[in-house]
Amino acid sequence: MKMTHVIAVGLLALSGQALAADARPCEANYVQGGNFMSGRTFTTWDVVPGVAPATAFSRIQVEGVKSGLRVGNSDKGAGILTFEQNASHNGQNVSLPWNVVIEAEGNGSKITVTKSTPPGYASSKQFQITSMCAVIDSARKK
Repeated sequence: MKMTHVIAVGLLALSGQALAADARPCEANYVQGGNFMSGRTFTTWDVVPGVAPATAFSRIQVEGVKSGLRVGNSDKGAGILTFEQNASHNGQNVSLPWNVVIEAEGNGSKITVTKSTPPGYASSKQFQITSMCAVIDSARKK
């Protein structure tokens, strides 16, 4: 009976590794820092092959504005783009910063997205992954 249990646990571990291996890079590269009480920072990155940094920058900026984000700062030459997301938190308006860095990588662009939330701001891991991957995906060829 114990051998069956060991085999079952081993198979579950292998299937979990297979699922992680199948994750898109922007999902697999996701990292969360901080905590609910002190504020959190969410980061992910991916490489978009065949898209020059200047093109990726323009596409991300246009799609960000279309989705309701406000451009805070931008420097196309440096590949730095900051968005601000207006949100309500504890009855007050807050601005959630999104920082996007676009760097040349091979024949494409490495795009890193970082977002911060204030202490006590509720947000799910899946929402953060989905929204940050959408920023990266907006740079891909249409």
